[in-house]
Parts: sequence; C-alpha cells; structure tokens
Amino acid sequence: MRLRVIYLLLALSLLLAPLPTLANSGEVIYVPISPFVTNYGGPGRLKYVKVDMTLMVTGVRNAQVIENNLPLVRNTVVMNLSRQSENNVVTPRGQERIRQQLLDDLRHVLETQVGAPLVDEVLFTNFIYQN
Repeated sequence: MRLRVIYLLLALSLLLAPLPTLANSGEVIYVPISPFVTNYGGPGRLKYVKVDMTLMVTGVRNAQVIENNLPLVRNTVVMNLSRQSENNVVTPRGQERIRQQLLDDLRHVLETQVGAPLVDEVLFTNFIYQN
C-alpha cells in the first residue's frame, strides 16, 4: 500500500513538473514503441513477423502525446502488420511499403485523435519474419 502511494506521488510530481525548454525547440526525439509480434498473410499456415521500431517526432511535447496515446499507436501498428501479404514482409521493397503505410496510418489516426499527425518518420530497428 505504501509503495502504491509513493508511485502515485511520483507520477503526480512528474505530471505537474514544468516541461523542459526543448518542448518548442524543434529537437528530434526518438520514441521506441517495440516489440511487435503478430501473424500475417491470411489463411493457411501461420506466418509470424517480429518488428522493433522507433518513431521520430519533433519536440518533447509531441513525444509525450505519442506516449499518452501508446495504446492507439500500438493498435494501429499491429493491425497494419497483421494484414500484410507475404510479398511485403519478405522483400526489402515490401518492407519499405510497410514502413510507409505505417507512417501514413499513424499520421492519420493521430490527426483524427489529437488533431496533429505528430510522427515525422517510422524507423525499423529490427525486422524478422517466419514464413
């Protein structure tokens, strides 16, 4: 019980603390949102993909908005990866298409939810598949 109170007080102090001056500086912030493991390719034998990725955003405030909306972001990524064809997953060109689709999907969903696209780039840091 005491530990919960300490965590709650720590969380509140972090929320109430002023934002760093970087918030408006336009500094690039990298927000890791990994890992993702999901099946892909539709009916038939199960195929899996494991992707680690990082989102590139501008400014601390945008990074905080991404982190506050992480369930929405993660859902968008999982839904995108799970609908991919085998050709997209196993070829470099296809992986680039996936990356661009993810960027477009994330921008769209964030624009709808928070009023701004926020994500400047999607970067794959690991991409492993089993077909």
